[in-house]
Amino acid sequence: MGTRHRDRPAGEHYKRRGLWPWIRRNPWLLVRLFVVLMMTLPLSFITDDLSYSLQGKPEKLTAADLSSGEIPPGVEAGDYVVVRGTPDVGKDLDTVGTSESQVGVSARYEVVYFYFRLRETGNDLLIQKPQGLSQDLGNGEERVWKGRITSVGDVIFHDTTQQGLVRAGLPHDENIPVVETGDTPVYYRDLLPVYLLIVGFWTLSIFYLAWRRNKPLLRS
Repeated sequence: MGTRHRDRPAGEHYKRRGLWPWIRRNPWLLVRLFVVLMMTLPLSFITDDLSYSLQGKPEKLTAADLSSGEIPPGVEAGDYVVVRGTPDVGKDLDTVGTSESQVGVSARYEVVYFYFRLRETGNDLLIQKPQGLSQDLGNGEERVWKGRITSVGDVIFHDTTQQGLVRAGLPHDENIPVVETGDTPVYYRDLLPVYLLIVGFWTLSIFYLAWRRNKPLLRS
């Protein structure tokens, strides 16, 4: 008489199915996967800054390029750009943040960003300057502004910036380009050793996972 039950060969162990039994069988694999995840998180934060630090000469922009009030074609958010122009600000910079000064202020956590227009580009472009303004900003001198290009909708402290722009009477449409003068490739190149260290540790964690997989840490 046939039966569906068959004896397993000697030495064969039955492996229970399910998530918890699998976790109990693979603790060191999970530990190594966790390490890879922890190394991936900082890597995801520095990817854009790392590629930005490798950019060379800035892309030159003119008032004609910016006449649409949006990031011009051929330029992407995050690119290194340069534009020449005269700051369009009020005469009294002691009243920054007001419509009289024509300088918007966005501040949080003791970090301050100032925003103003250029005469040549009007409402089609804003300049972002961090942590302080020179008193000769309104002397009518044309200057060179270099930095990362982004838009009003993507700048740091979005809601606070919107409020600051409105109070100063500045344009606040989210598509308007902003040149972040505090963000240049030179600044991030100084951090390149740190970035490369993070990439190196992430690469080692991947190799270690592939090599050791579920083997105990202290056993060959």
